[in-house]
Amino acid sequence: MPNGGATRPAIDWIERKSDDRTAFPAMTLQTISAPRGYDQDGADGLQIRRIRFESYGLTYEGARLLADAAIAEMEATAVIGGVRFHRSKVMFDRDFPPEDLGGGLKIFRTLVDISIPSTRT
Repeated sequence: MPNGGATRPAIDWIERKSDDRTAFPAMTLQTISAPRGYDQDGADGLQIRRIRFESYGLTYEGARLLADAAIAEMEATAVIGGVRFHRSKVMFDRDFPPEDLGGGLKIFRTLVDISIPSTRT
């Protein structure tokens, strides 16, 4: 879907950058918690971050499709830059009623919290 002339959704940390109709679909990411695992010797190397994925669309389907794409991507395992990402888990998934931004613009929102375990390789 177009985003200001681009062909992919806008994905930003914390803040959605635009209310312009062309800025949708969009997604924001936010760290909810970043606990480390510990044993008797200290940190055990396992980190389990909980990241909030908030997707926005001009339709419910647009917001839901973007949220589902994020879930599918995060449930896969990968090694990136010396970090092994283990299978992630959806911890929370909620759809919200549409929000009127004024000027005839109504957006839909889906919020998904995903627990993402990782270790250094």
